[in-house]
Amino acid sequence: MIITLTLNPAADKTIVVRDLAVGQLHRVRESHLDPAGKGINVARLVDRLGCPSIAFGFLAGEIGTLINRALLEEGVQNHFLLLPGQTRLNVTIFDEATGAGTSFWDRGPEVDVEHLNSLEHDIQPWLGTCRVLVLAGSLLPGAREDIYAHYIELARARGVQTILDTDGEPLRLGIQARPTLIKPNLAEAERLVGRSLPDVPSVVQAARDILARGVDVVVISMGARGAICAQGERVWHAIPPTVKRRSTVGSGDSLVAGLAVSMDCGQDIVEGLRLGTAAGAATALVPGTALGTPAEITRLLPQVRIEPFA
Repeated sequence: MIITLTLNPAADKTIVVRDLAVGQLHRVRESHLDPAGKGINVARLVDRLGCPSIAFGFLAGEIGTLINRALLEEGVQNHFLLLPGQTRLNVTIFDEATGAGTSFWDRGPEVDVEHLNSLEHDIQPWLGTCRVLVLAGSLLPGAREDIYAHYIELARARGVQTILDTDGEPLRLGIQARPTLIKPNLAEAERLVGRSLPDVPSVVQAARDILARGVDVVVISMGARGAICAQGERVWHAIPPTVKRRSTVGSGDSLVAGLAVSMDCGQDIVEGLRLGTAAGAATALVPGTALGTPAEITRLLPQVRIEPFA
């Protein structure tokens, strides 16, 4: 069983136009609306990979109702507490001419101590039934920055492995609680180590430096260049198959889902890296914020290359 915690979910609205120009009228060529937030994306992909999971977090308002309905229609088991206000609506505009995306991320509703305590109360019994807890995404306004660190400590007390995928101070504080695995992207890793990471050797060194802080496994995703994974003295470069990328939104979450599934099954981290890389490539094949299909993941899995890094 895998538990995902998404404190600040969103509905992701993707709009496709051609020749985006500020201040001009555009005819929308394609649009998508999907339930989102890092942990929700992980839960959706974990479910597609056939692994039992339950998604926890907060929802609010009509957008929250829409997300809950969409997850139920997909068959994703979830338990969300209701907040006053409105769940985020994030908007990404993709320009077909350039292939570039411009995103607008909302803040989300306020959360108070009472709601946070209720969520912890509801999650506690499930920690005794799961093997992996995924803590992912940004925090709601009102949540303390060490909340992920707190959940990592709760999970460790129950013998539960943890995956942390966030940014900034919540990531730094979460690392102090010694999660099993962290999965920053390149920009997040640069902020974490305080320096530029222009090439693969510099990313490898950053992963090793982060390991020294007490994390068991560090996976740094690099988009089309794949991911670097460090565990102990071993380092691997996961190289995805070449695909025609329609969107990179959700690829990192798909990587986390593959890692979580393999951890839940007790497999070696390399198998999780392979599955997650295939899942990320499959997600890049579909437009907007949609996720990869099991058929595409299966097709791409043999094409993933895992190379040891000396």
